[in-house]
Amino acid sequence: MLPAERLDTKKADRHPPLIRLLHWAIAAMILAALVMSTFVMTRIPASSPDKVSALIRHISVGSLVFSASLLRLVTRRYSVAPPALSSGMPWADTLALVVHRLLEALTFLMIGSGIAMVIQADLITVMFSEHQVLPAGLEALPLRTFHIGTASLLAATLALHVSGALYHQFILRDGLFARMGFASREAHASLDKEQTEAV
Repeated sequence: MLPAERLDTKKADRHPPLIRLLHWAIAAMILAALVMSTFVMTRIPASSPDKVSALIRHISVGSLVFSASLLRLVTRRYSVAPPALSSGMPWADTLALVVHRLLEALTFLMIGSGIAMVIQADLITVMFSEHQVLPAGLEALPLRTFHIGTASLLAATLALHVSGALYHQFILRDGLFARMGFASREAHASLDKEQTEAV
């Protein structure tokens, strides 16, 4: 018997509260990290102390994503998840499964490459030194290229995930958001009814 089955043999109609909280927290932090690295850190010269400050914030967010992702994996193993919603298109359902697995894999790959880059470039010493200047050649590291490439793939995969969720919620109207939301079931049922009547 699986751990989830030992906890509860009933079928769930939405994810457990902790899973829902971690889902949105991780999503917000990943989005913040992507925006920070793309639109903030790239505009700061490597010789500026502000670059190190931005890097510290980036690493802090990455550490939080890593911790929350691990907690979600453990929590998911010991909780009951609702059955998957079908789009009615086998290829789309397979794609959805692949996207979910890719999101997790790319998240850990991006964090892992970030940790490896911190170790290789000895960035911990830089962050706690009196003169905070990034080492020369940091931008040419293969690990940095891999880290940025993984981030780009993660952003594209996240866009696919969001597109699929919006399709389920507003085209198929199968109440997907209710499974990850915090509103009461009655509120979601009322909203679904209004959307159906508006068609």
